[in-house]
Amino acid sequence: MRYARLVGLIGLFAFALTVLLPAAAPAQPRVALDWVEVEVALAPEGTAMVQYQIRFNVLENDMGAFYFQGEQGRIDWIDGASFVLTETNERIDLEITDLGDRWDIVLANGRRHGPGTLTFFLTYFTDYAAAGHVARTTSPEHGELVVFNWSPVQWEYPMGHQRVLVRWPIGVTQDELTLEEASALGLLTERFMNERYLLSYLGLIGQGVTPAEPPADGKRFLVVRAYQENLPARADFRQQMYVPARYFDLAAAASGAPAGVPSGDAPGLTSQPAESSPGFFDGRPGLPAFGGALGVLAILVVVITVMKHRAMVTAGEEVDTVRWDAETWTVPKIEIKNFRRNGKIAKLNAIEAGFLCDVPLKTLAGLMLQEMEQAGVLTVVGREPLVVEKAKDLPPEYTAYHRQLYSCIEADGTLLPATASRLVFTLTEGIQEKAWDCDIVATQKHYRREFERQFAEHKAEADAFWTGRERRERGLDDRSHVYYPFYHHWSLHGRPWESQAVTLDDALPDPDGLADKGYGYFLGGGGGADIGAQYASAACHSACHSACHSACHSACHSACHSACHSACVSGGAR
Repeated sequence: MRYARLVGLIGLFAFALTVLLPAAAPAQPRVALDWVEVEVALAPEGTAMVQYQIRFNVLENDMGAFYFQGEQGRIDWIDGASFVLTETNERIDLEITDLGDRWDIVLANGRRHGPGTLTFFLTYFTDYAAAGHVARTTSPEHGELVVFNWSPVQWEYPMGHQRVLVRWPIGVTQDELTLEEASALGLLTERFMNERYLLSYLGLIGQGVTPAEPPADGKRFLVVRAYQENLPARADFRQQMYVPARYFDLAAAASGAPAGVPSGDAPGLTSQPAESSPGFFDGRPGLPAFGGALGVLAILVVVITVMKHRAMVTAGEEVDTVRWDAETWTVPKIEIKNFRRNGKIAKLNAIEAGFLCDVPLKTLAGLMLQEMEQAGVLTVVGREPLVVEKAKDLPPEYTAYHRQLYSCIEADGTLLPATASRLVFTLTEGIQEKAWDCDIVATQKHYRREFERQFAEHKAEADAFWTGRERRERGLDDRSHVYYPFYHHWSLHGRPWESQAVTLDDALPDPDGLADKGYGYFLGGGGGADIGAQYASAACHSACHSACHSACHSACHSACHSACHSACVSGGAR
């Protein structure tokens, strides 16, 4: 009896442990990311259908989930079109949960798999025009264009290869195109794409992403394929391409006008969306509308993916058998130069050149104050603290930086406490607008050589000006003759001639600690999360808006875009 009671107590205790104690967490999987392939099908309104194919190789233990993040557009998942396939072609459904800053991609019903491979298929609609990835822009050489400036999400793992297919709403007749044929349609690419990726040009049937079993007939659309092997962790596979604006109808999408109806004629452009309209708006299901047409297309995708998932595995496996190095790859002619890689020298004025070459902000302010004093624009009343009086309005031949400094003079003659920060913003913005497509390092080297040359040729003139022996009340005909020698001497000796500017620069108000800094400090983000980073970010953002639309997207946009993607990467396999 006692034995039976003891056995019963042990059983009850074991049951209690089973119920009350949480189950042990599964061991963390060790995974490798074999490849990622992305297809983007663009509609004339800037909306898109997107599909990611992601191959994880589970090397140890098993895997049941990962995080997907970094997509800047709003995601509308297509029911039934997102799932995972194992190495035996077993299909497993997915549970996708919005966590706010990322998506939790989880194998349904608590499933886990491994060791082995898991190929995830993630398919959704998004609006890349609303997200800013598809936009109108203007090129002085090529006229009105639409730019697609976008990156697939970044990953915390290195990968064997990545492939991106961008399907444009441009009708074609053949299944493969040469560079010349693609260029004849108006396609332009940035230099970095030609340098980083293997590019090819296709004509694929259908307006959405490629289904598991591609259709045998139908209208073909231009597809640009980019491929790269052995990518490091957090690699940015950025795409930046341009096509003539006639292929898109972004104005109709923004105004709510019927899709495919042009909002008006533009000089030099046709009033019709050329070959894009018939494929998207002839009554067949398509991408641009998120209403009835979207529902029909979503149903089609569901049916295809459910019935043809085995064929999709075959299509995915074909990547392993394609010999990309055996293809004849043609590097396209460079049409639009890439930022900071092309040796192009930015045309800067004397103030901008000094700041770019890291002449401190306070030194530039002192030089501008002395120049304005020499011309009789203002009078320096006191130096400790600095007090000036405005003698007359600032003539138009002065730079925006002189005007900014002049506007910071208060009624009592002192400078605003925010003078340094305002100058930082204006200077950074001005340089970004002029240097968006230029090589910054080459530009710095060019101007430093100019500083030395002007010092050799105009040292006496500069010395006379800065020491006050020669006044220029009518202003300077060429600031480089006096500013550049000053910069060169400053770079060698710290402080050149015993000029009034030396004392004026120390009088610049500097509550934020910006006055001793040059452009390099702010370009690098201000050395951390301080006030410098805030001003650099604000100036870069402003410069982007004014420069990118006038010259096919500015450098700031590209830098900010890359930084944004670097901050949130996909991964976290578990």
